[in-house]
Amino acid sequence: MIKPDLSEPMQFMHDMSINVSYGHFYSVFPTHWHSFMEILAPLSDDMSITLDNEVFTLKENQFVLIPPRNLHSLTKNSLSPCLVVQFSDLFLPQLQDFIHHKQLLFCQPILEVNGSASFTENPIDILLKIKKLYYSSISFKEMRMYEELLHFFIVIGEHNSQIEHKLSAQKTPQQKAYDKKFDLVAEYIRQHYMEQVSLEDLAAFAGFSKYHFSRIFKAHYQTSLPEYITSVRISKAKELLENPDLSIMDVALQSGFLSLSSFNRTFKQRNNCTPSQFRNMFDHFPA
Repeated sequence: MIKPDLSEPMQFMHDMSINVSYGHFYSVFPTHWHSFMEILAPLSDDMSITLDNEVFTLKENQFVLIPPRNLHSLTKNSLSPCLVVQFSDLFLPQLQDFIHHKQLLFCQPILEVNGSASFTENPIDILLKIKKLYYSSISFKEMRMYEELLHFFIVIGEHNSQIEHKLSAQKTPQQKAYDKKFDLVAEYIRQHYMEQVSLEDLAAFAGFSKYHFSRIFKAHYQTSLPEYITSVRISKAKELLENPDLSIMDVALQSGFLSLSSFNRTFKQRNNCTPSQFRNMFDHFPA
């Protein structure tokens, strides 16, 4: 059942912190979020998902990684079963490997088994092993499922790293030089996001004219400089909202927004919820 704040409180029907669902349970599952991680494999070509305001049509050989507190909705067009694995957000984030490589692991929410870069092992087969364990009566069942889950993320990480290295090898010397330059620009923005960072300041920092800098910045990041800075500020705001001792106004100012109204408006446009609603997401966790 989805609450008015769009949260889906999950009550697992067992004492484990990992849950598996297999079958046909809905035709449309409306927009919602939850505080656990979720992996969804449609196992057929009849499903679509809306994630971060973007609609994806899913195929049989694809699967979806849904981080905690991400608004999403699902639509199925047939009675064919799908596979869903849900698990606690407390275990994996304690692992340094997971923390260090989190951006790499979740850089592609939709992954395809038969894509251009091969997997060392079929990730969907690993998910099906977790399903088999879940419905078994084997001893140490929960530990065995987490063993497979760790293996799943290792396979994903190796796959995404392979793609990253492949793309890097295809770049020209000039593109690699731009990469290094824009890494410095990104670090400058992360250090100065609370200030009113201007195009002129960043162009001078990077050693370009402002017109040339604006053009190559957009080509590099596929977004404009103001949009990029706003994304950095919203990302920082999400971190600060986890601290209940900070008021929403404090979060707005410490994120680089000049007013509470502009912060609320921008945050809702980006996340489909207000800062207060987002903060409330951290008060939910499956029992």
